[in-house]
Amino acid sequence: MEVRTSLFLGAIVVWVYCLQGLVGQFTAAPLREKLLENYDRRVRPVRDQNTPVTLDVDVALRQVVDLNELQEVFTTLLWLRLYWTDELLQWNASQYDGLTSTTFHSSEVWRPDIFLINNIGEGSGNLLPVTDVSVSSEGRVAWRQPSMFSSSCKVDVSQFPYDEQTCMLEFSSWLYGGNDLDLWNISATMDETAFQQNDQFEVTYTKVERKVTYYDCCPGPWPSIELHIHLKRRRLFYVVNMVVPCLDLLMLNLAAFYIPPDSGERLGFTITVLLSLVVFQQLLTTQLPATSTSTPLLGGCSTKFRLYKLTLSLLGAYFITGKFFTATIALVTISLLITILVLRLSHPSHPSRPLPRWLHVLILHYMASFFCMCNIAKTRPTSETPRNVNDNWADDDIGTNNLILDSRHQNALNDPKNRSTLQEISSKVENISAYLRGKVNDDEEESEWKMAALVLDRAAMLATAIASVVISLVFLLQ
Repeated sequence: MEVRTSLFLGAIVVWVYCLQGLVGQFTAAPLREKLLENYDRRVRPVRDQNTPVTLDVDVALRQVVDLNELQEVFTTLLWLRLYWTDELLQWNASQYDGLTSTTFHSSEVWRPDIFLINNIGEGSGNLLPVTDVSVSSEGRVAWRQPSMFSSSCKVDVSQFPYDEQTCMLEFSSWLYGGNDLDLWNISATMDETAFQQNDQFEVTYTKVERKVTYYDCCPGPWPSIELHIHLKRRRLFYVVNMVVPCLDLLMLNLAAFYIPPDSGERLGFTITVLLSLVVFQQLLTTQLPATSTSTPLLGGCSTKFRLYKLTLSLLGAYFITGKFFTATIALVTISLLITILVLRLSHPSHPSRPLPRWLHVLILHYMASFFCMCNIAKTRPTSETPRNVNDNWADDDIGTNNLILDSRHQNALNDPKNRSTLQEISSKVENISAYLRGKVNDDEEESEWKMAALVLDRAAMLATAIASVVISLVFLLQ
């Protein structure tokens, strides 16, 4: 008996609940018909046409879809929440079983013609009637509309990949001025509760503000709502895939100075590093963002103009966004030229000139002492005039002649045949002595040029190390 009673009471509760829903539906249908009976959705919903409609705008940022640096197009997904009062959609809730709110399709009632002013995407940038509107008994209308917008955005990638961009979206009415439709923002920032992060850009902050513009063509103020979205590029991908390999090549270029210059391997090693940098930059040119220009690349331009703009943008990306690669290539090129100069100084052509005295003092004395190359600095002191090698050979000639004269009897000199033989021997000895003297002079001059080349090579290594550190710090710590 108790089970039957429980089932009966449960059935009564379900029946009452269903009956209440049917009564609510039967109440909402006559209300809709009554409200839309003489309703014209093309007329502003005010009883006095001199009264402006106040539109409250609230925006939620859902997702940053893309930022095309080449075409300067910013695409984002927004949830627009529009609130206004429709004086023609008011009713007494007590006359309709306490019904305080109902819904209409957005195409059945008056809607504000809100457009994206700086639209650059497909369509006109207006809000399509996708969702329904909810109306309260006081006539308060709420229209929550998700839409994807593509706006023009001025892009500056001079600090790529450490660049930060600020994109702006401006919404305003195309038909009604401020005297007919007044726009106000509810919040000073965008709602980011349901925001989905972008893998390329990070949203640092947002700003919503009201702007009033006066046009010569149309009297009265024209209010608009501006949305400012500040973006910061996520740089980890570019640092790992672009900066780190370039830093590795900088280190290899510095390590090339530890290869002996006269071995012949340094020149080929430096050329390989230079070619690697050039090929690496060419591969990355297509991935670097193009530079911004004063006029956005609109979708309606001709194909010829688009190709021309694309070429200029790619050139701008090469010279402006590739500062780090350009500086690295320039440094490696200078290192290659220095290597060629060192090789040339290490192997002077014959007959070679002696090292000028000012170079001898500057390089083999001061620079060698500064770079702690003491052996080179003390090889030939600059304060003393080096002894002429010819004097040594002259003494050797005298000793040789004396030796020849001592080995002969003085009476043999009186013999004409012996005298001619001795003169011939003496002439050949003098020729050999002159050749040896010239050989020693050439060897000493060549040795001086080689020592000067070693000092310059040490100076170039230090300068390259300093330049590499400066380039890396300026790029990474800016």
